[in-house]
Amino acid sequence: MIDTEAIRSAFAALADEAPPADRIRASLVVRARRHRQRRLVLQLAGAGTVVAATGVAAAGVWRLTQPPASRFPVLHAGPGGGWLEVPLRFRPAWLPRGYGEGKRTVVVDGTQAPVLSRDWQPGTADRMIALLIGWHPSLDPDRPSGRETTVDVNGVPGRLVQTGDQTPGTYLTWQPPGQPQLLVSVHTDDVADAQQDLAVRVARSVRPDPGTTAVGPRFGWLPPDLATAPWRLQHGFEDTNWTQEVTMSGTGGRRLLMTMGTSAAMRLGNTFATTPIRIRDWSGWQVPEMRQLFLTLPDGIEVYAQLDDDPDGEPAMPTLTRIIEDFDFGPWPDLSWIGGR
Repeated sequence: MIDTEAIRSAFAALADEAPPADRIRASLVVRARRHRQRRLVLQLAGAGTVVAATGVAAAGVWRLTQPPASRFPVLHAGPGGGWLEVPLRFRPAWLPRGYGEGKRTVVVDGTQAPVLSRDWQPGTADRMIALLIGWHPSLDPDRPSGRETTVDVNGVPGRLVQTGDQTPGTYLTWQPPGQPQLLVSVHTDDVADAQQDLAVRVARSVRPDPGTTAVGPRFGWLPPDLATAPWRLQHGFEDTNWTQEVTMSGTGGRRLLMTMGTSAAMRLGNTFATTPIRIRDWSGWQVPEMRQLFLTLPDGIEVYAQLDDDPDGEPAMPTLTRIIEDFDFGPWPDLSWIGGR
């Protein structure tokens, strides 16, 4: 027999020990802002007409001179593949010692992927160098602004912006003839001049990359305000777990977030309003007051989903449940590239 009062007392004790809600919200706002800016700067678009073989050979020689990136986990996710193949197109031939690739983000619009981002970091340290390839109007709100300088990137003028807010960073944008826009961003604890030198050196080293990545998940039914909106797919890791994240914003600003991976989903608040739910063959929990779903798929993968309230006042949970019912998770991603140069 389940002692309901004992369970409530246990949850209450956990809530008493939790950090203050205001502090949690402030931390989430800062992290979201930093994540948004970093996501923006992660991608490169075709850098010049350098011969691919030269770039690959140079990168291979440089890689052989570096120690293995042992601070990155060995991840066993899935076979990879999916309904949309996305060319990587470009990568830096030079990176600081110890940096390895940690995340890839694709902007999906209909059946196209107009933007790809990649970021490199020294293990789990809070430092990052990113390449952003292409551009999309959905990124405009996150376009960096600050002190501007013009620099030369292999004969092409580049716009270098350094922000001075709570999450300082350096952003270098340029567009070689006949190529998409490229953007290199640097987020380190270095001083502004050092960040600028690092951004310029990385940008000038960019070479073609013949590799590909893939989009595996796919939406089925979506409400009208989300049905035609672009969305972002991100692959990466946290600690020793792999993660796959899908985010989108509707025409009225409503946001949908779905996170999948091998670690248990992290709840954003304590509540007694958690009730069991079953969607297709999946068992889980829903938290209506937080507009959240937590599912465990038959293969053990954890799924967390959250949807903002409808601008017209309709309850979010029936909509979120239907989105999950019709969602195609696709093959789990191949993340063997994590930690690579």
